[in-house]
Amino acid sequence: MNRRNKKITTYFIIFSLLIIGIVYAILQANLQINGIAKIKSNSWDIHFDNIVINENSVSIGSDDNAATIDPENNCKVDFSVTLNVPGDFYEFTVDAVNAGTIDAMIGTLNKTLKVNNEIVSEVPDYLDYSVTYSDGLEILENHELNAGTTETYLVRLEFRSDIEELPDATTISTSLEPEYTQADSGAIKVPHPQTLLDTIAENAVIDNIASTYVTNANGVQFNAISSDTNGKGIYLRAGTENDTYPIYYYRGDVDNNHVIFANFCWKIVRTTDTGGVKLIYDGVPSNGTCSNTGTATNISTTDIKFNMNSNSPAYVGYMYGDVYTYSYLTGTNWYYAPDVTYENGTYILAAKGSYNVEKKSTISGTNLNYQHYTCGSTSATTCTSVRYVYFVSDSIAYFIKLSNGKKVEDALSDMFSNTTNSTIKTAIDTWYQSNMTSYTNKLEDTVYCNDRSIGALGGWNPDGGSATEHLYFSGRNRVWTTYSPSLSCTNKNDSFTVSESAIGNGKLTYPVGLLTSDEVMLAGGKYGTTNSSYYLNNNTKYWLGSPHYFNTNDIGEFGVKSGALYIHSPVVEHGVRASVSLKLGTQISGGSGTSSDPYIVE
Repeated sequence: MNRRNKKITTYFIIFSLLIIGIVYAILQANLQINGIAKIKSNSWDIHFDNIVINENSVSIGSDDNAATIDPENNCKVDFSVTLNVPGDFYEFTVDAVNAGTIDAMIGTLNKTLKVNNEIVSEVPDYLDYSVTYSDGLEILENHELNAGTTETYLVRLEFRSDIEELPDATTISTSLEPEYTQADSGAIKVPHPQTLLDTIAENAVIDNIASTYVTNANGVQFNAISSDTNGKGIYLRAGTENDTYPIYYYRGDVDNNHVIFANFCWKIVRTTDTGGVKLIYDGVPSNGTCSNTGTATNISTTDIKFNMNSNSPAYVGYMYGDVYTYSYLTGTNWYYAPDVTYENGTYILAAKGSYNVEKKSTISGTNLNYQHYTCGSTSATTCTSVRYVYFVSDSIAYFIKLSNGKKVEDALSDMFSNTTNSTIKTAIDTWYQSNMTSYTNKLEDTVYCNDRSIGALGGWNPDGGSATEHLYFSGRNRVWTTYSPSLSCTNKNDSFTVSESAIGNGKLTYPVGLLTSDEVMLAGGKYGTTNSSYYLNNNTKYWLGSPHYFNTNDIGEFGVKSGALYIHSPVVEHGVRASVSLKLGTQISGGSGTSSDPYIVE
């Protein structure tokens, strides 16, 4: 018997007792019953609002339409997209708002899926289609939407990247019409569980103020290592607090960021701007605990080179393109020029501005500032391949050779393209393929940054670049000079993702990569300063994904050693700690986050 029927039955019993009272009192008094009833004005107003499209979604083509709320029916969202290649997806959130005064609940869900205008009962195997709450919880009938509240839906349509056979061109039509009705006793409270993101966020302190473990009035100081006075705990990155998904990060000597996922131990590093949770590999659990250190925290029992060679700027890349290796010769009495032209397979040394083609009896880093091009000859000013001198030491010219009309800027672009896997990417992909592919659906396709944006060109600048200055990448400036960690990746070319998008290059095979030097700074590391008491110190050394420089003839790649940020040649062997990022809405099924009681993610 429902609650409404119970109330009717109760009223009936009371009314029967009143009749008995009237029989005994009828000669003594007149009975009067007076009452006033008022019906308040109410409103029914349930509608959609606030569409936010995932910026990694496939671009909207000329024949497509971005998700929008129907101007004539604010309970309807329309969109049309073209998914061109496996991995393409379209994702957005939209708020279901009860702006009225009456509690509501979902009646019938009314789901429909059509393939080429034919209704189908199952989603095709080449497609992933889901409509959930924003934390991944399933939408069910009778879920409540009380007056004055909002629930956020997450809609995702994806051309699966793991399919074995490509389908023919197909038109997919989808609809979900949650029909809201007035709530009754059958209404079910939406049981949003505590997600990993919720747990992190509720304990965070903004990082630009003094707090329990931060004594500086301006907050965490990234020019110093973490400590009990410069950061220990979970912090909200200032400047992101009003974002849809603010950035939270762990810093210092913490023991509340341990996770067991995919039968491995991990440590939480930070959240992402899409609500994911980025982890770093931390070994294999022992009796349900995670207290590994040293080489036990690496994905491989042997150390690995970042790349097999270091004689070209190309090798700073997680992937790289054409390789221009350096050479060196005595460069005296050669003709040098500020520019070249190219005609019929021949380079011609050329003047530019106030600088001419000149023979140099002596060379130095400064007298070649504007005259880096040479045919390498004491007599010729034309050649089929031209040398570009980027560094001079003791009258020795270090150069790369250019051909087919290319100049130095073309060479840099060629080297920083993504056609060949690095040694370390191959190792990480092999490990992932052997251990993690069944968990890919739990991971988000976030950016792993290999920031090859230029901090200083040095002698690689043909217009005033001193040939005594090296090529430095932007990460070096943030770590070395400005102490300003950044979680944005300057160039799409360096933003490694599985799916190509507005911000991702689509060059990853799997959603896995390396941490950056910036993330280590946030966590508590500093260049050249040992930090024995923060969670990214594993008492050994391991690679990061950030390049530092190309000097005369070698590369500097960032790593962590005894807790300190440091640089080393990529041909040196170090440990590898892979990084993955759990999807928005990932829930905890157990644990408290300590090394002895890690969070459990199923």
